[in-house]
Amino acid sequence: MSISGFVVQPSALQECRAGADLFSRPEIQAFLQRVASPDAAIAELAELVEGGDVFRGGMTAFLCGVMVERGASAPNAANAVLPVMRRYLHLARELVAQAGTEEEVFERSPDLVRAHHALPFVLLATMTILSRDEQARKRMRADSEVVALVAELEERYETLYYVREVLALLDDQKILLLDPRNGRGFLFELTGVRDVMYHFFALAQDALLRHAGPGYLGAEPTDPAAVRYARNAGLTQQEFQDAGDLIDHQRFGFHYPGAGDSPIPALFFPGSAAFSQIPVIDGCSTLFLTSRSIHAQWAPTNMYPVLHEALEARVDLRELAPEEVKARLAAFDRGGG
Repeated sequence: MSISGFVVQPSALQECRAGADLFSRPEIQAFLQRVASPDAAIAELAELVEGGDVFRGGMTAFLCGVMVERGASAPNAANAVLPVMRRYLHLARELVAQAGTEEEVFERSPDLVRAHHALPFVLLATMTILSRDEQARKRMRADSEVVALVAELEERYETLYYVREVLALLDDQKILLLDPRNGRGFLFELTGVRDVMYHFFALAQDALLRHAGPGYLGAEPTDPAAVRYARNAGLTQQEFQDAGDLIDHQRFGFHYPGAGDSPIPALFFPGSAAFSQIPVIDGCSTLFLTSRSIHAQWAPTNMYPVLHEALEARVDLRELAPEEVKARLAAFDRGGG
């Protein structure tokens, strides 16, 4: 029997409870063995995930995630998997309201139980995709209904915690660091950065020193191991294990913007804060950059643990023209901060 014929057949409760045992079925093994192109495999699977049995279709969505791990396009897989995830979250919420044993619910509404058992596998595929596809994260983040379902069902499905954390990533966010003493400004665009400022600080101070040169504002060099962990770019298993002992610390002073007589504000911006706490000045989230005056340190694995091995974080830096920096600082001098 072909995989298409297998997926449309109804699954029994015992099969749903067996979960991953499905992948040992000859129909699935035959499909995996004949895959020559992971992208072509996703195109074939995409036609099955919605039209098949709810449990077997959900497990087919998981296979799309497997193809992404083998090198297939995450955006192509997103088009197949994310609608299934959305549908199954709705079915999982319906299941919560059902009375009776699982056997009794299966008799009345078998698809609710089928979705419940397939959902953990669908969520694993979802994490695989979202960790590689920034645009898919943005679309899901903008779907308020899905965001609410993730929060509502998080305690029932462990992987939803990671989905929620991925949806909270700072993608396409911008932050301006102004250096009043030297009249320089640096605009950062964030991708895949955790919503805790220590993560941004770790990435930004490395980018600053690479851009402005060693010793800028008296800063000491960054720790390559800490930077690699913050980026999560191709960490080896040994590096991941060693990261548990890492302690990183600030190389610059990061401060709330100030106004008036003093060009250097004294109030430190806490690294444990969320991005939303940064003041927005002239439409841009803005902090002042100075030489370090206090010493703050943090444990990277505690403040921004890795959510998925494929989830890379980065900050892209662009230095502002001197005249734009001058105009922004002049607004503070006039009391505009």
